[in-house]
Amino acid sequence: MTRLILLEGLPGTGKTTFSRKIFDYISKSKDAYLYQEGDAHPADLAWCACIPQDEVPQIIKRFPDYQKPMEEVMYFEDGYAIIPYIKFPIKDQDFYHLMESYEAYDNRVGFEKFKNLNLKRWTRFAEMALKDKDIHIFECAFLQNHITELLLFHCMEAESILAYLLDLIKPVLPLEPVVLYLSHASVEEGLKKISEIRVNDLGEKIWMERVLAYIEDSPYGKANQLKGFDGFVEFFQRRKSIEESVLSKLPIQVYRIENPDKDYEIAWQKIQTIITNHL
Repeated sequence: MTRLILLEGLPGTGKTTFSRKIFDYISKSKDAYLYQEGDAHPADLAWCACIPQDEVPQIIKRFPDYQKPMEEVMYFEDGYAIIPYIKFPIKDQDFYHLMESYEAYDNRVGFEKFKNLNLKRWTRFAEMALKDKDIHIFECAFLQNHITELLLFHCMEAESILAYLLDLIKPVLPLEPVVLYLSHASVEEGLKKISEIRVNDLGEKIWMERVLAYIEDSPYGKANQLKGFDGFVEFFQRRKSIEESVLSKLPIQVYRIENPDKDYEIAWQKIQTIITNHL
């Protein structure tokens, strides 16, 4: 029986929709926890400030109103105070931007520290999860977040990314994890579709513009002169290529959910069958 389901895929493949459906389905008979993109997470470091311990008193002195919520959620690891700041409300934008500036992502702490912090966090999660029979569902916390970081901000080759992910998966192997990988028939068409859906009230493609700026401003984006929609597509094609390579070498069960006709009911039936066989 698996106790960890890793749902992965490019934007627009249905990760958020299917992760919720998986959670609802499993919850009918078992205790389950769902962690979607942007949630406070037990393993991933996104939305966590990694603050050198000796800097915490100065931050508390500057923002005394946040001392209690910080202390309620933070823990210490390798000389850092880890603060999942998404776990408490923040009205002061200066404090929010300060927490954001301490995140481990976007190469703020260097690769070795990033790797060590993540390995310890995944190990800590595994030790906790092994104490019971609960099932945990992670949306995009294994492939997407880490490959994006290592490719865009560390300009790593596929072989080095694979080595990193093989180390990252080791602590959770006793949970018998499975990967469900959702796939587009066409990366370009899938990105066009999701860009047209994720718009603001004025119809502006704010999601695509935000992600494109993130790609263009990264070391990888600059080195490869990724610009405009073509650069947008090129990055995601490269990411998918690395993801496919990693999936073929993982020491766990991997299921690729192809949905060329964009029939989400058929895709859900496939996923439901897979999950039932692993419960």
